[in-house]
Amino acid sequence: MELKLVPVSPEDKSTLINLYELYEYDFSKYTGRDVDRNGKFEVNIDYYWEGDERWNPFFIEVADTIVGFIVVLFENMDTDPDPTHVIYDFMILQKYRRSGMGRKAAIMAFNMYKANWLVSQMEENITAITFWRSVINEFKKGNYTERYREERKKYIQEFTTKI
Repeated sequence: MELKLVPVSPEDKSTLINLYELYEYDFSKYTGRDVDRNGKFEVNIDYYWEGDERWNPFFIEVADTIVGFIVVLFENMDTDPDPTHVIYDFMILQKYRRSGMGRKAAIMAFNMYKANWLVSQMEENITAITFWRSVINEFKKGNYTERYREERKKYIQEFTTKI
């Protein structure tokens, strides 16, 4: 089955918000975030479509079924003519994890843009650290750097797709 990255239109915002609810639920074990009085994680992604072209959300789809989402941020695009591209948010629904779909979607995103890339993970999220190290190492054949930012408690991988 063919995996696709489908740009999220403003008309599909409510679908992405629903997926973000699941994303926030998954991350609550790391962030300590609680639901509101309505039993929801408040999610506001209006700025993705308010004329700020730095935000690029995509559904990850297989056979017209949404299996996750990815958001690519063009960091500092307002001040840098060659912005660093950041995997801002990334989620594969649990049913589809460990199927290779996440790996394939990440590599598709990297191949969409010729840019310098940055991917970061919270130090507590060992699963994400392992996933991203593996994907980036395979994609770049070991040609990337990783650093740890103590003040943010994050691991960060950096590489380029410009060459």
